[in-house]
Amino acid sequence: MYNTLIFDLDGTLVDSIEDLALSTNILMEENHFPTYDLDTYKQFVGNGVDKLIERALPEKYKKDVRKYRTRFDEIYKENCLKHTKPYSGMKELIDELYHQGYKLAVVTNKPKINAVTIVNHLFPGKFMYVFGNTVYQPKKPHPCLVQLAMQLMESNKNETLMIGDSNVDIETAINAKIKSVGCEWGFRGKEELVQAGATYTVSKPSDIKDILK
Repeated sequence: MYNTLIFDLDGTLVDSIEDLALSTNILMEENHFPTYDLDTYKQFVGNGVDKLIERALPEKYKKDVRKYRTRFDEIYKENCLKHTKPYSGMKELIDELYHQGYKLAVVTNKPKINAVTIVNHLFPGKFMYVFGNTVYQPKKPHPCLVQLAMQLMESNKNETLMIGDSNVDIETAINAKIKSVGCEWGFRGKEELVQAGATYTVSKPSDIKDILK
């Protein structure tokens, strides 16, 4: 039934919240702004780096995101693999799916340069394509990168699953007219995924195999 799996990255394949929080807090501290805890950052992420920075900045500075973006990119490049790791059972799942011949891709709102670095380091050789945010395409929930991945992998809509941890991923799947899997272990939780309209929800990576049977 399904032969193509398109994964989100942060909160789905990898737990990256600590490095995102660390990098953003360094930026905040350098500018003498308030910092935040991990739980707050779980609500800040999901819509790309610009939105993350905007949410973290004090109200009067939110219009100046571009001013702070370059420095954030420098900080995060140095820290993106400090604590980031696959969720428990995820590496084994991806290895198994790869060897079973599933077509695998990543579509994330994380900047492409960071996404490629993380995926190539933690899942070397397993994904056919890694699409991250660039200046050339809109971010999820726009479906363009999911549709491009499907086109390049020669996959049909009824053969493809979008797998992610937030309403952004579920909305992306709906916009691409494909089925979705909501990952309850990510940054947002089951309630948001169900409310967003996830086709399936799973509580651990190995549950994805049950959907594929």
